[in-house]
Amino acid sequence: MHVEAKHSPPAPRRGITARSVLVGTGLIPLNCWWVTLSEIVWPTVHATVLSLFFNVVFTLFALCLVNLALRRWKPAWAFSSAELLVVYAMLAIATSLYGHDMLQILFPLMNYAHWFATPENDWSSLFHGYLPEWLIVSKVDVIRGYYVGEKSFWDADIVRAWLPPLAIWLGFILVLYFVFLCLNALVRRQWTEHEKLSYPIAQLPLEMIRMEQSHLFRNPLMWWGFALAGSLDLWHGFAELFPVMPDYRFRWEVAPLLTQRPWNGISWLPVRIYPFAMGLAYFMPLDLSFSTWFFYLYWKATEVIRVAIGLRASSGYYLADQSLGAWLGLGLFALWKARYDIRRIFRDGWTGKKAPEEPMSPRTATLGLALGTLAVVGFMWRSGVPLWASFGFFAAYYVIVVSLSRMRAELGPPTHDLYYGGPERLIVATFGTRPVGPSGLAGFSLYYWITRDYRCHPSPHQLEAMKLAEPAGLSRRSLSWALMLAALVGTLSTYFIVLPIMYRFGSAARVTGYSQYLAQEAYARLERWMLHPEGMNADIIQQIAQGFGLTVGLLAMRHRYLWFPFHPVGLAVAGSWTMSWMWFSVLLSWALKLLFLRTGGIGQYRRFAPFFMGLVLGQFLVGSAWSLVGNALGKRVYGFFVG
Repeated sequence: MHVEAKHSPPAPRRGITARSVLVGTGLIPLNCWWVTLSEIVWPTVHATVLSLFFNVVFTLFALCLVNLALRRWKPAWAFSSAELLVVYAMLAIATSLYGHDMLQILFPLMNYAHWFATPENDWSSLFHGYLPEWLIVSKVDVIRGYYVGEKSFWDADIVRAWLPPLAIWLGFILVLYFVFLCLNALVRRQWTEHEKLSYPIAQLPLEMIRMEQSHLFRNPLMWWGFALAGSLDLWHGFAELFPVMPDYRFRWEVAPLLTQRPWNGISWLPVRIYPFAMGLAYFMPLDLSFSTWFFYLYWKATEVIRVAIGLRASSGYYLADQSLGAWLGLGLFALWKARYDIRRIFRDGWTGKKAPEEPMSPRTATLGLALGTLAVVGFMWRSGVPLWASFGFFAAYYVIVVSLSRMRAELGPPTHDLYYGGPERLIVATFGTRPVGPSGLAGFSLYYWITRDYRCHPSPHQLEAMKLAEPAGLSRRSLSWALMLAALVGTLSTYFIVLPIMYRFGSAARVTGYSQYLAQEAYARLERWMLHPEGMNADIIQQIAQGFGLTVGLLAMRHRYLWFPFHPVGLAVAGSWTMSWMWFSVLLSWALKLLFLRTGGIGQYRRFAPFFMGLVLGQFLVGSAWSLVGNALGKRVYGFFVG
C-alpha cells in the first residue's frame, strides 16, 4: 500500500486538461464556504489542523463515485487519474489558505487593534501609529459590521475600505506560494528519487486517484475498517442531536487524578482514541510512531521533574521553544543533506540547462527563489520591520518550512504543530525588542498569520502533489501552474466568502469559533512588547538550544547506529497542542503494527493496511457528512475532531 509500491508503468507525461482545472476551480469556493461554516461560525470540526484535509478527501471520494458511474454509462466522459490528481491538488492548496492557521487569522489581524482599542488599554497611542495603514482596515464604522454582524459586506464604503489592503496582501500571498514551489523544486529530486522517501500521507489519496487500478476498494478489510470508524461516528452524531440516546466517547483526562506535587506539573494529559489518527499513524515508520508517543510522555516527565527539583516550567506554550529548536535542527540537517543536489540546481540555473521532468526549470527555481525572497523581504521592510530583521525572519522561516516538508515526506505524522514558535520569537529572544523597534514589532504582529502555527501549511501539499504526479502520468510543470492558479482562486474565494459571512453573523456576535481570539494573541503580545521592552531572553534561548542540541544528538546517533530507536521528528512534533489529543491513538497504532510485524512479518503488515486506510476514510467521510448536516441546520453538531 506504499506510494513507492510496484504498479504499472505510468503513462507518458501529459499536461493538465482544461476540464480538470475548471472542476478544481469550481470546487474551491464550495469547499471554502463549507470549511468556514464548519470551523468558524459553528465549530463542528477543527480538522484543517490535520495533515490530511477531511474536506478534500470527501470531495475526491465523491468525484471517484461520479467517475465510476461515468465509466459505466459514458466512458468518454470519465476523469483520468491525472485529472483527479489536479482536482485533489488544487483543493489541498486552496484549503491551506482558508484553513485554520492561515487567512482565518489574517482578517482579524487587519482590524482587531482598532475595534478593541479602549481608553483603558490605550492602544491608540501605544501602537496604532506604527501599524501600516496600507495593510489594515482602521475605520471603526467600516469594521463594526465585521464584529457585530447584520451588515452586508458589499456596501460600497465597506468594499472600498477592504479592497486596497486585500489586493496588496494577494500579491504577497502569491509570491510566497511561488517561493514555496521554488523551495520544493530544490529538494524534490533529492528526497523523492535519491532518498526515495515514502510520503505516507499521500498513500490514501493515491489509492483513491487510482481507484480503477487499485485493489483497495475491493478489499473486505478496508470496508471493515470503514464500517467500524463510520458507524462509531454515525452513532456519536445521532447521540449529539438526540441526547436521549446513550453514548460513550473514548476520551479521558488523567491530570485531575494527579493533584499532588510534583505530579501536578503534568498540567494536562488527555487520552483520546481517534480511528483516523490510528489509520494515519499505521503508515508512519515504526520508529517514528514509537518516538512520537514516547517523546510526548518524555516532555510530560521533564515538566514533573522540573517541579520536583524546584525549577520553573519550560518557556513557550506547549513546549514550543524546545520544539522550535528541534524544527530548526531538522530543517538545517535536511538542507545540508541535499546540498549537492541544491548546488547542482543552482549551477544548472546559471548555465540554462533544461529539466523538463522537474516542476520548473533550474533557472526558474533559482531566480524565483532569489527574486521572490527579495520581494517578501522588501514587503516586510516596507511594513516597518528593519531590513536585517526581515532577512533574518525569512531565513528562519524557510528553514522551518523545509523542516515541515521533510517530516511530511519522510515520516508523515498525523499533524505537525509548532504553536507560537515563529521566527519573530527567535529574533526578539536573541536581540531583544529595542533593536527591532516599535515599527518592527508592530510589523511582526501583522505576519502572525503565517507563523502562529504550521498545521495546514501549503508546502508539504505541493510536494506530495509532485510525488503523485509520477504514477498519474502528469507533467509536474503543468501541475505547478495549476497549484499557483489554486492559490489565486483560493485567496479570492476566502476574501469574498469569509468576509461576507463575518459581516452577516458578526465575529463577536453569532460566530462561536476562533474568529478573533487568534488576532488577540498577536496584539496582546505586541502590547507586552511595547509596555515592557525586553532584552535577550536567556531562558528562551536555552530552551531553543536544548531542543536543537537534542535533535542534533539524535541525528548523530541514528547516523552511527542503525538500530537506534528514537527519531528526532518524534521529538519535534510530540510537544504540541494537537499531538496532545492524538498521542494515545498513535501508541495504539504502533502497538498493533509492531504485533503484526512480529507475528507475520511485512506480509501481515501489508495485509492489514487496507483496514487502517478504511479507518481514515470512514471517519473522514462520515465526519464530513455531519459537518454538512450542521451547516444545513445552522447549528453545531458532532465533530470527529474538535480538540
